[in-house]
Amino acid sequence: MYKVFALKWRPQSFNDIVGQNFVTTTLLNSIKQDRIGQGYIFTGPRGVGKTTTARILAMALNAEGGPSVKFNPKSNISIEIANGRSIDVIEIDGASNRGIDEIRSLREQIKFPPMNSLFKVIIIDEVHMLTNQAFNALLRTLEEPPSHGKFIFATTDIQKVPQTIISRCQRFDFNRISISDIKKRLEFILQNEKINFDDKSIDLISKKADGSLRDALSILEQSVSFCGNNLDSDMLEHFLGIIPVDLFFKFTSFFKEKNYLELILELDKINSVGTSVLEFINGMMEHIKNLIYFKEDKDRKFSEDIYELSSKYKVESLKWHKKDLMVINQLFTDSLHLIKTSDKPFLMLEMVLLKVMELDSTLKIEELLENYSNFRLTPNNSNQIPGDNKYSYRENHPRKVSHVNDSILTSANNQTDKKVQEQDNSKILENKSENLDQKISPSIEKIRDSWLKITKKIKDEKPSLGSIIDSSIPIKLENNILTLRYESDL
Repeated sequence: MYKVFALKWRPQSFNDIVGQNFVTTTLLNSIKQDRIGQGYIFTGPRGVGKTTTARILAMALNAEGGPSVKFNPKSNISIEIANGRSIDVIEIDGASNRGIDEIRSLREQIKFPPMNSLFKVIIIDEVHMLTNQAFNALLRTLEEPPSHGKFIFATTDIQKVPQTIISRCQRFDFNRISISDIKKRLEFILQNEKINFDDKSIDLISKKADGSLRDALSILEQSVSFCGNNLDSDMLEHFLGIIPVDLFFKFTSFFKEKNYLELILELDKINSVGTSVLEFINGMMEHIKNLIYFKEDKDRKFSEDIYELSSKYKVESLKWHKKDLMVINQLFTDSLHLIKTSDKPFLMLEMVLLKVMELDSTLKIEELLENYSNFRLTPNNSNQIPGDNKYSYRENHPRKVSHVNDSILTSANNQTDKKVQEQDNSKILENKSENLDQKISPSIEKIRDSWLKITKKIKDEKPSLGSIIDSSIPIKLENNILTLRYESDL
C-alpha cells in the first residue's frame, strides 16, 4: 500500500529529528542520566516534530531492558507505538477529547500498570483544546502520577494552557525549522526515492513550507505528482504560485517615482492571473526587509537566491531612506489582518498600495535646518513680518515640504512681490555689508513668527500635509528637533 512522504519518512529515532537539536540533546541526556520527569509539554508551530518526538520518547522509555537512547525502532513495541496500536501508550487528540469525562477515563487507566512495557505513557496532542474542568481534573494526577505513569503534551498555543499545568511539566519549545535543514531532508528523501531534482526546485519548496517540515513533505508530494520523477523549477514556480522578485522591484520603483498609471496596469495583470494577495504582501515585506538590510549592512551574508540579486538590491537601496522603507513595511503589516478577513482582499490590496503612493519622502533634520540657513537678513522695512523688531526673512531657494520621522517638520517659501525683492537686492549691493549677506540659524522665535506663512505654503503645495499641521504651534527647537503642539493638546 502506498504511503505519503509525510508518513513514510516520519522520524523513528532521535537522530532522525530535524532542526531541534536543543530538544533532542536534553531528552537524550535525561535518559542517559536517569533523570526522567513525570510530565513533558512540547510547544511550537505546526509540523516541526512535537508529536513525533513524543512518540520517539515513548519508544525510548519503553525500550527492551529499560529506558535507552539506543532503542530498536523496529522492535514490536516501537512499531506498535509508531502505529498508535500500543495498549501501554495512549495517544488522544485534545480537540476531540476535551471534556472532563475523557480525562477521568485517562486517570483511571493510568492507575493500572503497563502490560508489555515499563511505563504507561499518555500523549495528548493539541492539549490547549481541553476545557478548564478537564485541566483541573488532570492536576493532581499530573503532579503525583504512579511510578509507572508518564504524561507528554503537545500544543501549538501554549498561551491557552494554564500555568498550573505548565509548572508541573518540563517545557520544551520547538523552533521553526531552517530552510537549510529542510533542504537537506528533502534532498535525502528524493535521493532515496530516485527522483531527479535541481537545487532551485528544493529551494522553492523549502521556502514555501515556512519552517514546517510536514508542510514541506506535503508540498513535495504534490510537486512530484505534478512534475513526475523530474522536478523542474520553472514548472514549480507556476504550480506553487511563486511571485518573481522582479515584480517587487517594479513596485518599489512605482512607489519612488509616484507612477500611478504603471502601478494600476501592473495590478490588473496580477489580478488577471489570480495571484494570492497574502503571498504578494508577504513577498513585498520580504523585499523591503532585504532593501533595509542591504542599505545598512552591505557586507552581510545573504541566502544564495538573494546573493544573486545583491547588485540589484544595492543599487535600489541607495534610492531609499531607511525610515521610508520602514513606514511602507508597517503599512503592509497593519493591512495583513484586514486582508485576511476581508471579502474583497484584492480591493484592500489596491487601497494599501495607493496609500503607499501618497506617502511623502523623509527629510533629515540637518537638511531642514540647512534650508532655513538660506534665509537672508534684510533691514526693517514696510514688508517686515509682524512680531520681528529688526529683520524680515526672504528664502532664496524654494523647497518642497518634507517630514522627519513621525513629526512634521517643514520649510516653505516666503512669497514677496518682485518690486520689494528688487529693492532689497539693491540695498544689499549698495551697503556691501557682510552682515546683510550673512546666513543665520533658525530660532524658535523666528520659526514661530513665520509659522502662518510656512503653513500657508505647505497647504498650497501639499494640501493633505497642510491639513495635518494646520492647527499646530511650534513650541520648542532643541538639538535640531522642532516640537509641535496641537490645539487638542492645549
